[in-house]
Amino acid sequence: MFVLALMQHFVISRLLVLHTAPDLMALFIAFISVSVGQRTGTSYGFAAGLIGGFLSGNLGLEALIGTCEGFVAGYFHVPEESHATSTRKKRMFYSASVAALITGNALRSLLHDPLSLPLYIRLPEALILGPLMSMVFAVLSYHFVLKKLLRD
Repeated sequence: MFVLALMQHFVISRLLVLHTAPDLMALFIAFISVSVGQRTGTSYGFAAGLIGGFLSGNLGLEALIGTCEGFVAGYFHVPEESHATSTRKKRMFYSASVAALITGNALRSLLHDPLSLPLYIRLPEALILGPLMSMVFAVLSYHFVLKKLLRD
C-alpha cells in the first residue's frame, strides 16, 4: 500500500487532465472491499488515506476520503461462499471502483481548497472526468493482475 501511495503521489498525480488525475488508491481500496468485505475495506481505506495524507499534507481530509471510499465500495462485496462467477466478480469490482471514485472525487472537490475553482467547474471534472480516467487503469489492472486474484 505504501508503494502504491508513493506511485500515486509522485507519478500518477502528474497525469493531469483539466485539474484531475487518476486515483489508484481508490481502485486498491475498491478491490480490497470487494474481495474481503466492508469493514476491512473501510480500515484499509483509512490506512491508505493516512499514508496519502501524510504525503500530500492533508492528513485528516485524505483519511476521511479513504474511509468513505472503503465504506461505499464495501457494499459491492462478493463473499467467497457465494460461488459468484468471474463475470459477476468483475462487474462488482467495476461497480465498486466507480462508486469509490465518485465518492472520493466528490469529497475531495468539495472539501479541498474550495476557493480555487467555482463549484460548477470542479464537480463535473471530479464526477465525470476523474472516474473515467481512473477506470482506464481499473480495466488495465483487472485484465493484467486482478483477473487471476478474482478467479472462480
